[in-house]
Amino acid sequence: MTVTLAQLIRAARRRLGDMTQGDLGKAAGTSLENVTAIENGRNLQPGPEVIAGLSASLDLPVEDIYASIAGTLNDYPWEKPREIDLRDAELELMFRQVDSMLEGEPKERVKSFIRFTLNEERRRRKQEKEEKQEK
Repeated sequence: MTVTLAQLIRAARRRLGDMTQGDLGKAAGTSLENVTAIENGRNLQPGPEVIAGLSASLDLPVEDIYASIAGTLNDYPWEKPREIDLRDAELELMFRQVDSMLEGEPKERVKSFIRFTLNEERRRRKQEKEEKQEK
């Protein structure tokens, strides 16, 4: 199923809880009328400034917004399959913030720490499996 821009923006806003279309308009730097038009499918191609505002306000990757406009977004960003199952909302938020905010060396240090942690967990599971097979 292809996710349209209207579906993406409406679902992302609702995921945030009590955010109204007016709240989103203010946060994204556009009007209530424009947000309503986007969510109702009347504005199919908002300008780059509006897209950037929606991305920041809804914590959506810009590339996913553009993919929804192009008709190539097949899953909501929060439903995409991942190697890590982020059921913890705080952990998901931290990963998104690291990805969108950090650059250069700080980002590489965070990625290295995550890789190290995952590798340690894989080693532990492998060792447990080998110990079970020895018994």
